[in-house]
Amino acid sequence: MNGRKANWAFLVTTVFYIALVYIIALFCPALGNNLVLSNLLCELVALLPIFLFAVVSGEKTVSFLGFHRMKISSVLMVVLFTFLSLPAMSLFNLISQLWVENEVAAMMESQRAIPFGLLYLSVGIIAPVFEEIACRGFYYQSYKKAGGAFKAMLLSALIFALIHMNFNQAAYAFIVGILAVLLVEATGSLWSSVLYHGVINGSQAVLMYGLLKENPDAYSEQAAVITNDFLLYAIGVYVVLGAIGLTLCWAVLVWLSNNEGRKGALKNQLSLSGEQPQKRDKVITLPLIAACLLCLGVMTGAVFLFVMKIAAHFGFTISA
Repeated sequence: MNGRKANWAFLVTTVFYIALVYIIALFCPALGNNLVLSNLLCELVALLPIFLFAVVSGEKTVSFLGFHRMKISSVLMVVLFTFLSLPAMSLFNLISQLWVENEVAAMMESQRAIPFGLLYLSVGIIAPVFEEIACRGFYYQSYKKAGGAFKAMLLSALIFALIHMNFNQAAYAFIVGILAVLLVEATGSLWSSVLYHGVINGSQAVLMYGLLKENPDAYSEQAAVITNDFLLYAIGVYVVLGAIGLTLCWAVLVWLSNNEGRKGALKNQLSLSGEQPQKRDKVITLPLIAACLLCLGVMTGAVFLFVMKIAAHFGFTISA
């Protein structure tokens, strides 16, 4: 599967995803209020098109995705890597909150009635598995085959950021996407990024669920008192913590590459001159640009306004 096909898959996925969201809003609003079911549908829509493109392209799915065994010691180090990377994630989360709200916290507060087990299954297991198969599996490997590892890393991270469909999560999802690719290259296995993503989501779910259980209005109360001055102070602190954390993350990546017998993999990953794609092909094409613009349209609200006008013309009402 090459980059062109991956771009078409991303465009098809984006169109289907947007259509699904508005179909649910128009005809099944109760489903939209069920985080677990709506999230499962969205994850399926995000994965199925590119999976079908890969099958039609004749890819051997498991080997193409890179599901290889890792040593137990590497698994433990991936968990350590995850927690070392959290300050950098928090930094970009805080920066985004200068303009937009914390989407994850708002979502958790609105869904606090969901049993914790179902919530964890949805955000801590289903989302990481599906999204890693799509982004660090199909998209990354397709772009890597077509245009080289470094470009593939940036493009797959961009797609991962955009599929969250909001600026808050996109800000730190891009960083997570880059770190996840480095983990895949250091370990040689997609399992490392699945674990990384799962620990991030799972730990957030545990912390926020515990906080909201103690005080159901914790997010609303906190958001009301947080000022830009406070955010700027917190950003300054997390710049330092993030720099320290990322430095230690790099040390862990080097250890992982050596431990898994992949010495030099990280150097090749970050080298522009050393790219050796199997068959060089265009990775930035019109379908990719169109899909990115559609995602940005959703994130800015332009698509919502357009769909709202169309729906009103036919007598339907869509709530924000």
